[in-house]
Amino acid sequence: MAPKSRPISSEWAESLVGLRMKVPESWWPGYKSHKLCDGRIDSYCPISQRWNLLLDTKEDDALYLMAYEAIYKYADFDSSTYNEFQLTQQPIRDGDDEIQTETKKYFRTEAEEWDEVVIEDGDTDTGGRPIEPLAWEGDEEFTVKITDEELASLRDIDGEIRFEKVFQWCLPRFGDDDDQTLFEFQAARMRNYMRKRVLENGYKPRYYTGDKVITGDHVARFYGACLCRMIHGGRSIDQIFSTREIMDAVPSIRESMTKACLEDLTTCLHYSDDWDPECGGDWDDIYDDPKVVGPPGTAKHRLKHGLLEDGYNKRWRAIVNFGKWITTDESRVGGWYHSCMTIGPEPKPIRTGATIHTVCITTGPLSTFKLFARVYGGQFDEDIPEINDYGKYKMISLYDLMLDPFKHKGHCVVMDSAYMSDAMCQVGREEWKINMVGTCQTNRTGAGSLGKATVAARGIKVGTHQSVMYQHKDKPITYAIWADNNYVKTLSNFHGPNLLRGGIQRKLRDPVTHRRNKDFTDVDCPEQQWVYCQTYHLIDKGNGSEAKYDLSTESHLHGWSPKLASRFFNMNLNNAYNIYKYLYTKYHPDRTPMIMRSCINDLTHSLLQQGSEIRTRGFGDAPSATKDITTTSSSLDGRKLRSDAFRQHFTSPTVHTGTPQTPVSDLTGRALRYRKASCKLRKERQPGRNHISVPVVVKKNRATAYCKYHNCPGKNTGSKRKRAYRSKYVCEECSLEKGIDFFLCNSTKDVDGNLVVVDCHTAYHVEKKLYETTATGSVSVSTVASELTE
Repeated sequence: MAPKSRPISSEWAESLVGLRMKVPESWWPGYKSHKLCDGRIDSYCPISQRWNLLLDTKEDDALYLMAYEAIYKYADFDSSTYNEFQLTQQPIRDGDDEIQTETKKYFRTEAEEWDEVVIEDGDTDTGGRPIEPLAWEGDEEFTVKITDEELASLRDIDGEIRFEKVFQWCLPRFGDDDDQTLFEFQAARMRNYMRKRVLENGYKPRYYTGDKVITGDHVARFYGACLCRMIHGGRSIDQIFSTREIMDAVPSIRESMTKACLEDLTTCLHYSDDWDPECGGDWDDIYDDPKVVGPPGTAKHRLKHGLLEDGYNKRWRAIVNFGKWITTDESRVGGWYHSCMTIGPEPKPIRTGATIHTVCITTGPLSTFKLFARVYGGQFDEDIPEINDYGKYKMISLYDLMLDPFKHKGHCVVMDSAYMSDAMCQVGREEWKINMVGTCQTNRTGAGSLGKATVAARGIKVGTHQSVMYQHKDKPITYAIWADNNYVKTLSNFHGPNLLRGGIQRKLRDPVTHRRNKDFTDVDCPEQQWVYCQTYHLIDKGNGSEAKYDLSTESHLHGWSPKLASRFFNMNLNNAYNIYKYLYTKYHPDRTPMIMRSCINDLTHSLLQQGSEIRTRGFGDAPSATKDITTTSSSLDGRKLRSDAFRQHFTSPTVHTGTPQTPVSDLTGRALRYRKASCKLRKERQPGRNHISVPVVVKKNRATAYCKYHNCPGKNTGSKRKRAYRSKYVCEECSLEKGIDFFLCNSTKDVDGNLVVVDCHTAYHVEKKLYETTATGSVSVSTVASELTE
């Protein structure tokens, strides 16, 4: 069974008693009217986790249980007391407003602990108590951490820094001494997985047979193929290796590897040895590579990609010197809905999908560089309690993991509302020694309900850019509301209630036409809002840069892991480009670095050509660059067709072609295809098989079809009407070539009371030079049959 949700906070639930409601009659079963019924919340039932609704009508004094979703939807927002209640999009549950650390428990503050700070026009820009940020002693900006030997390895023979070398330098390392590259690590996992599929599922690789094994260079070429497919619009493997359509074919991939190799690599993608041998067998006796799997207790949703995720995070942090400002973000992982995360038996690792949480640089020359990325499994993520347990509010535990390298140094962190609360502000400043600012949901701070009521009382509308600010009476926390295109609520633990005059430029809307002006206007805003706007959009810019080069992988073969592997690979593309620009500008100041598109092209060529050749012979000529579309069928792509093919060229139904003709073949198109496939398989198993005489099933096992050989001995029997002998033997290949059962004698016949051998099959093929003769002028048949034939 899936874990149950935490109970709703009783204190908060009781505070909703008295809330005015307008509920349509259609809410009650059996009613369809939309008439609104006035009522109020009478009480709360902690057992059912629902509220009792009491209607205002005297005739109905019954209590109706309502879930919070209905209360949030049908609350009477026109009521004069509406702003006195703290309504949030999701119910507040026990633990949402408290954080337990090793030394102290932090709670969400109460509304009585906050004071509003009003700054009138013409007054000073500051108000309330000043709040000093925690001291930072390092460099303001992030820089690249690289040795002289590593820098030399990134240059080509002319001394120029190359992007493709920088990219591979940024890839994770594995092994005890970090001596195993990503490609070598993944090749070992894929070799093990291919072996497992061969043994347990009967899988038959098309390319990796005999002594051929997956190597690190092959995996590099596979990633190059994924990049190349992305550049060409995500074409299928069949399209890539097309021999007829130049618009589909991708010559770079075709020259790099065979179609069978690409199919095998795609099928056997794997990143962890997350299985045990069948029947309790010994791993080392079955597999050539050692078993590598995540540490014990790894969350279920990270079993396949956890090692890859940890490897990227470790490498990204190791190649930069830390600066002051960082930004954190969460985003939905694409393609999760139909993945193994949301389907399958209980318990599911993730019930509603997953989010990827990132730490990013948003200032200086390395702006948009990702420092950390983790796929979070929700409140039931098994990894988080093993690392640190802050009680019921598990987002704090996740954030503790994300910010661990930045604690106790005075870093400044910009975050969004997924993490921020006044309890988080207290933990960040007092426990982690981190300056924090970010957007905040109304229910995450005690000042939220005060700000909401103040905005309603003063009639502050969106787009007016007015500000409302509150400061905690004792703690260094400031809460601000700014009326931009929406009400933006921010919380900070290192800003005072300060207002920046003309701090941000906006295109104002005309109050009558509601159209935006073409020119920017300077508007006032809280200082903490200005800091948020200066940095947070850059993490979205980095996500956009990565999205342009989203890899194409046929991940439906495996579920979710290839999507995440591609996502981390895309992040590394953007990170490597930031490193490349930084180093290129520093060591080649008189030159301009290449644009990212050109860098991706060079990287693709480099990966596709890495290591020894996979092909033993060339692919052949590319498809023609032109096509005569006036003489080709739109549905058959200009292919030359047999007259008995299953699919024929398009013919207009209005064209009359004369009297219908008898079909050329007595075999249907489907039967012919099946016979060809069966013949091909027999030839593969019997290489010497060539024009074999085979019997066919005939009615009552009696031969009824006449031999097709024009010199059949049956025509020399002296009968009045010359006819060939009847036969039930056909030539296997001739029948397939001609599209009919091609009967030829290959049996004994009664001639004048004597049985003689009649072998028209051999005679026909010798005459057509399909068989060799044993001697000049003789064939390999009996004398009687030869005389009859001649």
